[in-house]
Amino acid sequence: MTDRHAYRTTPPFWQRLAARRLSPRQWLVWGAALAVLILAEPDIETFLVGCGFVAAGLALRVWTFGHLEKNHRLATTGPYAHSRNPAYLGSLAILVGIAIAAGNNDGAAGIAMWIAGAVGIGVFFLGYLPRKFAREHARMADIFPAEAPRHAAHVPAFWPRMTPWASGDPQRFSWVRLRANHEIVWPAACVVGLAAMWL
Repeated sequence: MTDRHAYRTTPPFWQRLAARRLSPRQWLVWGAALAVLILAEPDIETFLVGCGFVAAGLALRVWTFGHLEKNHRLATTGPYAHSRNPAYLGSLAILVGIAIAAGNNDGAAGIAMWIAGAVGIGVFFLGYLPRKFAREHARMADIFPAEAPRHAAHVPAFWPRMTPWASGDPQRFSWVRLRANHEIVWPAACVVGLAAMWL
């Protein structure tokens, strides 16, 4: 299957969002995100540092989804040569950036935002990710019974190895693949969210 024809039948992001019923946990996540935007107490220094983390996380996610063909080919190149879950590593950087941007060290309200952000990151990292990884890794092993164990033997599940693992796969980054994964919407969402937080 070529890049140009991959995921042709995958509906656009907005259609998938409209058709999706949010679980109580997802409502909680969206509610928390709205609360952060409303209650944020940014100052210029910490806001810029936070924006740097968000930009790094978004760049990692763009790099990731330019290599990913979901359920069609096991990704082992690009960021997948360093981590088996680079998209979640990018998401963690974005969460850290938003938490930093939302608070400050000048008063109780700003520090409270940092504490709330740390709690949220802890829930994401210690509560959500282990369960998600267990399901994802089992699914990859089922879909790719030969490639997935070999990838797992050489590449960490989350924190990246410094030198890339050479899997022998010649696949390179593709903008077509990035668009097919509907990842382009998230940079815009982060920019709008940060702008709303600052204003």
